[in-house]
Amino acid sequence: MNRTMEASVTTLDNGVVVLSERLPGRQSVALSLTLGNGSRDQQADENGFAHLLEHMLFKGSTERDGDALNAAMESLGGTINAFTDRESTVFHGTVLAEDAQEAFVLLSEMLLRPRLAHGDLRLEKQVVAQEAAMAAEDLEDWVQERALLEIWGEHPLAWPVLGKAQCIRTASRKRLQAYHERVLAEAPLIVTAVGDVVHEQYCEWAQHVFPGGRRPPSAVTPPAQPRFRSGKKSIRRAEARQAHLVWMAPACAVESPDYLAHVLANAILGGGTASYLFRELRERRGLAYQVFSHLDALRDCGEWSLYIATPEEKAREAGKAMAEVLTQLTQEGPSPAEMHWAKRSLRIQLLLGQEDAELRMSRLARQWLYLGRLLSAETSLQQLEAVDAAAVRRVLGAAWEHRFELSCLPSRRPG
Repeated sequence: MNRTMEASVTTLDNGVVVLSERLPGRQSVALSLTLGNGSRDQQADENGFAHLLEHMLFKGSTERDGDALNAAMESLGGTINAFTDRESTVFHGTVLAEDAQEAFVLLSEMLLRPRLAHGDLRLEKQVVAQEAAMAAEDLEDWVQERALLEIWGEHPLAWPVLGKAQCIRTASRKRLQAYHERVLAEAPLIVTAVGDVVHEQYCEWAQHVFPGGRRPPSAVTPPAQPRFRSGKKSIRRAEARQAHLVWMAPACAVESPDYLAHVLANAILGGGTASYLFRELRERRGLAYQVFSHLDALRDCGEWSLYIATPEEKAREAGKAMAEVLTQLTQEGPSPAEMHWAKRSLRIQLLLGQEDAELRMSRLARQWLYLGRLLSAETSLQQLEAVDAAAVRRVLGAAWEHRFELSCLPSRRPG
C-alpha cells in the first residue's frame, strides 16, 4: 500500500485498485466503482452498449429483481447513481459510514451479476431511445455532437455516448452479455472511498468480491489513434431559430505536461465572465447571451471548443469577433493581471471542491484512471502557479491554428 499526503492506494492481486481518503469529522462515505470503459471502447456495431449496459445494471441482479434493488437503494438514502461518458462508466453514491459495506456489496452485485432479462432489455431500449430523442431536441447539444463527428470522422470518439438508434434497436441479451463480460475482463476497475473510511476494509471487501483473471493493459488491443480534421462547414436545420457557431481545435491529453497550460488558457479565453470571449462578444458587442469555451482532455488527445448562439444576421460578425479574440490572445498573450485572476479563480474552484467528498472522490478516481498516480491539491496548485504567460500563448497558438469551424443556421423558408 502506498500513502500520499491525502490518500491511500492499493493494487490488489485481482488487479483492482483501491483508493481511499479519510476525512476527519465525517459520518458519511462517498463511494464509487469506476470502469475505464466508455463509448469510445465499443465496436462499431456496439455503439451505445456502454450506456445501455449502465441502464440495465439498475434493472436487477441475479440475487434480487429491480424492485428489490430499488428498495435497497432507497434504504441507503436513494443516492446511488451512475453515468457513462466517452472513457469511463461510474457507479457512485454517498451513504452513512455505517452503511458503507452494504452499499459496496450492492454496487458490486449490480456490476458483476446483472440479470439482463429479455423483458427488461426490451423496455430499457425504449427508455434509452427516449433519452436520445430528448438529446436530439436540444439544438446546442446536437450541434456540438455534429462538430465532434466532423473533427473525428469515423473514430469512436465521434460516436454519441447515448448510442446510434440502429445499434440500440438490435441489441440482444446475448450480445450485451458478451460485451459485459469483455468489459469486466479488460477495463481497469477502481474502487474509491472518501470520508469516514478505513482503507484496509475496502481492500478486504474488493479482494473478496471481485474475481481475478483480469487482463493486464498490455494484453488489451490498443484503440485506433484519433486524427483531428480541420476545416469549415455550414449546415441548416429547421429547428434552428438563430445561428449556432461551434469552433473546435485539437487539445492535449490529461497526462500531457501542457495540460495545466491548456486549463489556464481555457479560463482566460472563455471560461467565465472575465474571459476574453465573454467581455468582447457579449459585454462590448452584445452579440449573444451565451458564449463560452470548453476544454475536454482525454487519455490520448483532447478537443477544445468555442460556442456562441447569435441571430443569423449577426453570424458573420460573431465569427469575425471570435477570430479577432483568438488572434489578439495568441499574438499578445495574457497580461499579468489576467494570469493572476485566472490562477486565483482556478485555485478557489479546486479548494472549494475539496470541501465536497463526492468531488474529492471523483478527482482521485480520475487522476488514477488518467495518470496512474495521485497528486495532492497542494501539488496541483504549485504546478498551476508555475504556468507562465508564454506557455498559455504557445498552447493557444498551436491549437487554434488548426481549428474546425461549424455554423448551424436556420433553414431558409420559401418566399
